[in-house]
Amino acid sequence: MSRATRSAATSTSGTEKTQKILNDVEEVKGVMTKNIDVLLQNHEKLENVEAKSSEMQHHANVFKKQATAVKKEMWWKNCKLCVIIILIVVAALAALGICVILPIVLKLT
Repeated sequence: MSRATRSAATSTSGTEKTQKILNDVEEVKGVMTKNIDVLLQNHEKLENVEAKSSEMQHHANVFKKQATAVKKEMWWKNCKLCVIIILIVVAALAALGICVILPIVLKLT
């Protein structure tokens, strides 16, 4: 092979290698661009999840406070009802006692 032929073959071979490297670089750039796009989308989704999580935490705190207030209110209502029932029972026993004892006392006098 002559020197000119070898030089042309090397030049063609070098051009092909360079073109292949450029194609590989473009392919890598495309993959990296896609990866960056996916990363940005994931970041946006993460921000949305974080905002929703914060909002849910706020609602959970409000619910807990309201549940505690309702629990206390129901406890007091239950106490009042128990006192009323005890008073009715005591009044009924007192009335029954008067009805039983009064005739006995009246007979004795």
